Amino acid sequence: KNNVSILQEESIYMKRIAGVSERLLECARSEFLDKGFRAASIREIAKKAETSARAVYTRFPNKEGLFNAIVSPVSDGLIELYQNYANQFWSKDVGVDGTAAISSDDTAIYVDMINYIYDHKDEFLLMQTSLEGKWHTALIEALTDKNISYVSKWTELAEGAESEKELMMKVLHMLTNSFYASMFEPLRHGMNRREARFYIEKLCAFFVAGIDRLLKK
Repeated sequence: KNNVSILQEESIYMKRIAGVSERLLECARSEFLDKGFRAASIREIAKKAETSARAVYTRFPNKEGLFNAIVSPVSDGLIELYQNYANQFWSKDVGVDGTAAISSDDTAIYVDMINYIYDHKDEFLLMQTSLEGKWHTALIEALTDKNISYVSKWTELAEGAESEKELMMKVLHMLTNSFYASMFEPLRHGMNRREARFYIEKLCAFFVAGIDRLLKK
């Protein structure tokens, strides 16, 4: 065979090999959704992907590694969506005491986040229901930490004893964590996208009013 033919065959082979990972991830997503993480079978996933169990283990360390490969990019995408917004929002002039930024965070980013969640509904459902919700909990904590890293500017500007500021930050962390946990309730309750958007707007209004009241005391 000439060099051109060899290169063409190698190219076809590499594409075929590259396609195995995508098929495995798609079949694994379906298997996890249908049967749950524990009952899902690597052998069955491989069969549906028209490959072997060995092909799974050459690409992923184990069943959890396969699961992580499905949900990790989606989880990272949601965090990045918030991070990009926050970088712009908190770069604005937010007032002398910092409270304006804390209390007037608009709903635009959270509507975008809900849309993203519904664009990747299967992955977020898997996070909620698999591995004792480990991924779901980690995502909520990551979003909370991102938010609090910006909100902490308030304690640097606000008056009061250091002990009071520290306690306030703990309270704000707990409230923020509960907010992000609440964001995913529409999925658990089977809401459609329109209902979820309505819900997130009301959730934001509820929390903003509460934070306003808290910081004015």
